[in-house]
Amino acid sequence: MIRICSNIYCGDEIDARKVIGLSDWVILHCCKDPFHKELVGYRGNLNSSHPNYSYIIKGNRMALNLVDMDFYSPNYLEFNYNMFTTAFSFLDNNSSDKKILIHCNQGESRGPSLTMLYLKHVGYFKEDSYLSAKIKFYQMYPKFNPKRNIITNIEVLWERF
Repeated sequence: MIRICSNIYCGDEIDARKVIGLSDWVILHCCKDPFHKELVGYRGNLNSSHPNYSYIIKGNRMALNLVDMDFYSPNYLEFNYNMFTTAFSFLDNNSSDKKILIHCNQGESRGPSLTMLYLKHVGYFKEDSYLSAKIKFYQMYPKFNPKRNIITNIEVLWERF
């Protein structure tokens, strides 16, 4: 787990397991498996009509139905935009006096990508272009190794945050 700034941390599944249950943390799980599956309570795939298909919130935890892909699919852009907007509202509303952990399984792709976009949302990268912010974020979080789909989503959505 790496402290990015202020109360915002980025990490992996092991880091998340260490802080689950601690009241001074708010956790954004950026991975379908195992956290979205665990919190919703399913195996395999979830029907898209399920009320918790895109995300679930339980207490100080939010789990996204977010998978990593090596190819970009524009079909999920609005789905992801809505999910990210909801996730950032969750973080904004629950973190005033708490530490935030944004993570995925390996702490390389989805978690860091959403951390970078959340920094844009809170004004940290207010004046930065996507490319400028990406360079700065690599320096802040050296494990950053995003897959094609998530980083293209972040790039396309950058100005909307």
